[in-house]
Parts: sequence; structure tokens; C-alpha cells
Amino acid sequence: MKKRHWERMKRAFMLFTALLVFAKIAGAEEMVWPAGVVKLSETSVVMAPGTVKKLKLNGASSGVKWSSSSKKTVTVGKTGKLTAKAKGTASIVAKYKKQTYICSVTVKYMNHTTADKIRYKDSSGNFGKTGRWFKKDINGKKYDFTSTDGSAIYFKVTGSKYVDIDFYWNTAVADPYFAYSVDGGNMKRQLLTKKRISVGNTKTHYVRVLIDAISEYEDRWIGEAGVAIKKVKPVTKDGIVTAVTPKNPTIAFFGDSMTKGVRALNMELTPSGTSATHSYAWHCAKELKMTPYFVGYGGSGIIEQGSFQKCLSVISQASAHRKAESFDADTVVVLHGTNDVYTYGNMYIMEYKKVLEALHKKFPKAKVMAVIPFNQIHADEIRAAGSAYKKWCTVVETANWNLSYTDGMHPSAKGAERAGKKLAKKIRSVRK
Repeated sequence: MKKRHWERMKRAFMLFTALLVFAKIAGAEEMVWPAGVVKLSETSVVMAPGTVKKLKLNGASSGVKWSSSSKKTVTVGKTGKLTAKAKGTASIVAKYKKQTYICSVTVKYMNHTTADKIRYKDSSGNFGKTGRWFKKDINGKKYDFTSTDGSAIYFKVTGSKYVDIDFYWNTAVADPYFAYSVDGGNMKRQLLTKKRISVGNTKTHYVRVLIDAISEYEDRWIGEAGVAIKKVKPVTKDGIVTAVTPKNPTIAFFGDSMTKGVRALNMELTPSGTSATHSYAWHCAKELKMTPYFVGYGGSGIIEQGSFQKCLSVISQASAHRKAESFDADTVVVLHGTNDVYTYGNMYIMEYKKVLEALHKKFPKAKVMAVIPFNQIHADEIRAAGSAYKKWCTVVETANWNLSYTDGMHPSAKGAERAGKKLAKKIRSVRK
């Protein structure tokens, strides 16, 4: 009797399998499901924050009621659409004809790599960030604030074709620009007054946003002129934005107007002519698949303060009143000297050594690259200073780079790209 029962079960299973294969061959859009059999398409699901998934109650007609035990973790729509909100666990319940069906959902942090080879990990909050950010009080609330071109945020958006970035800026000279990339594509730049960006469709997208240009005539040192980001908001009700953070190693650039991309786009000494994403620093980091950390201020140097402060002060200070946040760097680049036109000889060598020593103390495991200015000023002094620390410091020669310039001093967009690739090649050889 048991044998006959087993044979009947076996034949039924084979028939069911044959039906599934036939449905697939015939190109059926819906899977053929045996009449009277009701079952969830999945009973256990793992998702990342800011992603969606469709859950089905196979064999059921209309009248399925869906619910979530934790809407903070994952929500479920009327058709079984799951939207992961935050790290945690939840039970998704489907009720149909007095029967209850349960799917266990785990929302956890995962990794993803975009087209530009930046590796992201999920993180808590509305957005992740890299660069010179600090908390600033704005109308009684504290927000992430930066006064440095190249500071960046990162987030993931699902369910919305458009995203609004709630900027705040206290600049007096000109409105800043920002630049953004979707899924590692080309950077697009626009004024902060145009806060809405397009990600293309409602699928999951990874977005990188940089503060691309703040006028170097702003008072960033005492007055802390700059940009805050309050929140990133999806335009549609069903959209969700969650934070991601890059996992790639960091390369830090300490420099002047060349580092921040002044006059890379045109001759204007304004945000319209400046672009961090058209600087040698950006192209160098891009070539190395590293995360750039910009510390570039127009007119500054080893001795000269310029629009901010001399390099030794900038290493430790984000403004006159605030300490710079600590971070890890795999490689550190110093490109200073162009603005130091009043001090030469041993005095300059001593001051340059102080900068190198301070950077080595702050980043003891990093390779420090002392780049000779493109116009070759202070070349001998920089060679002398760098030669004292050969174990961790490399002097980078630039005399034969054949760059193009907008004004004879600042590299053009093409010149900056060439400089970035030349520097990346040197850094790659040192890191090996």
C-alpha cells in the first residue's frame, strides 16, 4: 500500500515538473501552479536597505492581505512588493481564506561596485560622506557642512526617477556648483540652486555627489563660508534613499588652486571656471580607483596663507575654529610651492620638511608624494626636503609632463587630465 502511494506521488511530481518545463518552453509569463495549492514564492528573503523585491502567494486569487511586523525594517504593498528600509529582521504575513503564510525577511548591509570601480557598502543614515565635513549649527539644528571643494556624499535611491538634495550655503561672492554621477557614469555639474537630479528610472541607483566649486574669494577660514547638506529626498512617495560609503582606499591631496581645479574650465576665477572634477587630483584618483580627499585652497602654500591658511595649519584645521576630522589615507599628495614666491633656500626646505613630518605623523602607513610644482618653482628645495625621508616620501618630477594651460599656470581640463594620469602612473609604481 505504501509502495503504491509512493508511486502515485512520484508520478504526480513528474507531471508537475513536466508542466513547468512546458510552460517555460512555451514562453508563458506566469508559472503554472497546481489548482488548490497555495504557497508563498519565498519563505526566507535577504535584502539590502533601499532595495525592492516582489513576493507572491502562488495559487491565490484576489483578496490577499499583506502586512509587516516591522515597517521600520521592511514595508509590504498591496501586491506583495517588499521595500527594505533599514537593517534588521521582520516577518511578512500574507492572509488568504483564513490561512496565514509567513516569509522571514532579513535586511542587512551588502556591497556593490559601480561602473567606475568604486566599491560601496551599505551604511546607516541618509547619506555617507568623505572629505572635509564637520557639524555646523544652522537655525538651531546641526548639519554636515563643508568649506572645501571635492567633499562628497554617497547614497542609494530606489523607486524614484528624481532626487532633491536639500542644500544650504552661506556664500557671499557666488553660488557654488555641485557635480553628480549615477552608477559610476560621467559626472554632471550644476548650480546648487537647481537641487533636483535625475537618476533615469525607478530601479536601484548609486549616486555620488561632490561640492564641485566654491569661489576662492569666500571667507572660509574665519567666516566658514561653504555648503551644508540637510537631507536627500526622493521625489515620489514610494521612493527610498539610504546611505552608502565607498570602500576604496583614500588618496589625500594637499594643495592650492591647481588641486581644486581653478580655471580648469575657462579663464573665469569664479565657480563657473573652477571644477574639482576637472582637476589633476580628480583624474589621478579616478585612474587609481581610489577615493579622493581634497584639501585645496587658492593662493595657499607652504609659507603663504592664500585664501585659507598655509599647509601646516590646514593639515590639522578645517577652519580657524574647528579641527579637521581624522581619516585614514593610503597615499598623500603634496603639491605646494607655486604661491611661495617670497621665501627660498634653507628656510623653505625647513618649512617643507615640517609639512612632510606632520603628514607622516598623521598618516604613518601612507606613501607621501612630494610633487614639484608644474612651473618648477622650488624644485631643488623640494628635492632636498623629500630626500631626507626616502623610506616613505617620493619626490615626483613634472618637468616633462607637457601640460596645456588656460593662463600659463593653471592646467586646462585636458592638461589636468594628463597631469592626473602621469601622477597616477608614478603612484602606482611606488605602491607596488
